[in-house]
Amino acid sequence: MNARALSNVPAFPPVAAKLLRVAADENAAATDLVRLLRSDPALSGEIIRYANSPLFSFTVEIRTLAQAVPLLGMRKIRTLALSAIGRTYLRAALIIDELRVYWRYSLACALLAETLARPCGIPEDMAYSAGLLHDIGRLGLMVAYPTDYSVMLQAAARKLKAGESFDLLEYERSLFGVDRFEAGVFLARQWNLPEELACVVGRMTQPDEQHELDLAGMVRIACRLANCLGFSVLPNPHGACYEEALKDLPAAVVAALPRQAEQLRLRLQREIDALDQTQPAERSREMQTLLEVEYPGEKLDRSELPHAEEPAGSRWPLWPAVLAGVAVVLILVLWMRLAG
Repeated sequence: MNARALSNVPAFPPVAAKLLRVAADENAAATDLVRLLRSDPALSGEIIRYANSPLFSFTVEIRTLAQAVPLLGMRKIRTLALSAIGRTYLRAALIIDELRVYWRYSLACALLAETLARPCGIPEDMAYSAGLLHDIGRLGLMVAYPTDYSVMLQAAARKLKAGESFDLLEYERSLFGVDRFEAGVFLARQWNLPEELACVVGRMTQPDEQHELDLAGMVRIACRLANCLGFSVLPNPHGACYEEALKDLPAAVVAALPRQAEQLRLRLQREIDALDQTQPAERSREMQTLLEVEYPGEKLDRSELPHAEEPAGSRWPLWPAVLAGVAVVLILVLWMRLAG
């Protein structure tokens, strides 16, 4: 495994690990949760902002965490807090289109997992956390190799659109020395995620629809539904549609979902928009923080990328064009002097 580059992926905030452990404790008091969230003023502000968003439409304005907990409930507070942490974690890199798509895909998986939690007998906040964090291996590769992973996804999208076969895991291993599942296991260990969440970041076995679904099986279904509804990181125009996906699911799961794909898609879109409010001013110079970090991983040979295309303007150096422009200006000035 090429762990050097992944080791330099920024650590998940300590408050997130603590929050996940509090979420796993059914006996945790509301005061303990509020005390933990108050340790991060920025996080507290995000929770209050979410609570006052159209997503909930409370008749009173929520001004404090202590006020928000009884109105939203501890489980919802924990899921909102985890979403806020994830968005803040990615904030510096969300300028990359593929990372924004990844973030919205992860939110869709989290919301779908939360919906499926009750019929599967799984705590809703645990399901939400698992859906949100299940693809951290891809996140690690995107942050460690933003340009190269982006080029690889674009090449994969072209192949899928043309109906050609494309093994994304094989390309990940050949380019980065590790695939996203192996990277996920590595990061789960690095970030000290709870064991019940660490089990969903690696390869998940196909759920047995004849038996009660466990956390990993439920997350796998949530991912499949997110892809069918158009939230996929890598769109596949030839993939299964929502109605086809429902046919393969257990009856208890199907009963928890709308029959019409558009109805569920619009609901998810509305909730994601409320959780992913990015102001134009945020796309400023500090957003380049993660992009400007030089990782010690080996430089990739771009010729190894599948049908990699050079970014616009990178084929020819800039200085000849600059010199030509200067020459034109000098000639014009000289001509005007002579004409005068």
